[in-house]
Amino acid sequence: MGSERRRNASVTAVSGVVGAGVAGVVLGRTNVWLGVGAALVLLGGVALMLYLICRTGPHTPWAQARPLVAPGHAVVLWKPTCGYCERLLRAVGRHPQVTWVNVWTDPDANRAVRDLNDGDELTPTAIVGDAVLRNPTAAGLRAALTQERPPPRPEPRR
Repeated sequence: MGSERRRNASVTAVSGVVGAGVAGVVLGRTNVWLGVGAALVLLGGVALMLYLICRTGPHTPWAQARPLVAPGHAVVLWKPTCGYCERLLRAVGRHPQVTWVNVWTDPDANRAVRDLNDGDELTPTAIVGDAVLRNPTAAGLRAALTQERPPPRPEPRR
């Protein structure tokens, strides 16, 4: 587990357990079962967050992925717990022209994503040839792979 993921997991675990304990004591003063229930719900939320933080997904080390950046091939920098990353991963999946790099697992990839986004850990960030796509849709990423224009987003109804 990378140092950033380890830190995030530690902070989540400690703050969640402390928060559950405090909620249990405070709410348990008026009703013991309310305090126990609140503590259990909070601990369940902590367990879910730890699962999301520690979950692994597709990962190719940045040193191997970087040379693959070319027109027609995308390298996507992503991280667990990022809803936009999860959505793109579900939509694009294991497409043969897409390489996934977890920025929480690979410190070099983390530096790369920050270099591309003015110091921010903005994910997903896809690199296709010379293009950098920040938070791309699946259709936008596929279009970049074929060098087409992405389909227009539907206009909101009024």
